Amino acid sequence: MTRAPLERAFFLVEALVTALLYPWYRLWQRLSKRPTIPVLMYHQIGSPLGRRAGSDDCVSPERFALHMRVIAQAGYQVVPLRSVVSGLGQGPATELRKCVAITFDDGYRDQVVHALPVLRRHGMSATFFLVAGCVGTDALLPHLSRDGVAAVPAGWLPLTWDDARALVAQGMDVGSHAVSHRSLGRLGLDEARREIEQSRTILEKGLGTRVRLFAYPFGSGTYGDFDSTVAELLRAAGYEGACTTVWGTNAPGVDRFALRRIPMAEGDGAFRVRCKLAGAYDWVGVVKDAWQRLVPREDRVDAGVPALVTTDAP
Repeated sequence: MTRAPLERAFFLVEALVTALLYPWYRLWQRLSKRPTIPVLMYHQIGSPLGRRAGSDDCVSPERFALHMRVIAQAGYQVVPLRSVVSGLGQGPATELRKCVAITFDDGYRDQVVHALPVLRRHGMSATFFLVAGCVGTDALLPHLSRDGVAAVPAGWLPLTWDDARALVAQGMDVGSHAVSHRSLGRLGLDEARREIEQSRTILEKGLGTRVRLFAYPFGSGTYGDFDSTVAELLRAAGYEGACTTVWGTNAPGVDRFALRRIPMAEGDGAFRVRCKLAGAYDWVGVVKDAWQRLVPREDRVDAGVPALVTTDAP
């Protein structure tokens, strides 16, 4: 059996197992004095880009609106990611019980068009991780494939600086997603340091606000996109925490430079969103990690901005 059929078979089983686990996780959520905090991970909110590129990470505006309604109806409080970072490092973090943080990677224009109004309507905050070297440009982000795409839709282009400033003005946080969206673990130490430091400089100058948080491009520890050395570079640069793409919720005492997240998908209906919020999906992260140890990755992790950006933000 090839890779694709194996993955499809697993996801069919996964949905059933996650649903069966949900009642037990809800009971644990009510009784435990050690809450776990889900950090939701979104990418594009709009239409898929061509036949393949971006499809798995794309959620329609209608589905995203449903997700936010479910969060509100389930009684969760949406808190800034920086509050999660500080709260999880201060002991039991009981004040974070039934809280959730929302994040967006890459910084596409459709995130502002489709996601921001929904967040504002519900009074919710979110953190948007921007690829600093691409903000204000009219080119598709370098790690995305253009297979089957005749022209790049405007919604898939990077945010303009005015868009990014609008996020800040409307109460959203902005974090760094490096300069060029390359896997930092594939770079030399000096180049990784420049990606980390320069991205923060570009964003802070362009937005006039402090950048505290980072999201590792691609974000897999198993595939080597980050490690303790890269995390130390972030600490030295003044960041307060960093998100991975490792799946799962976060408990008190978690490494704030290796925060897990929950991927949100177009196929997630109301019940599945509740499962993910409660932690019933966390077991899938363990399986994903084991799978990555066995199967080579397919992501284009070395495709980046042709030259490390040195220009200032307008």
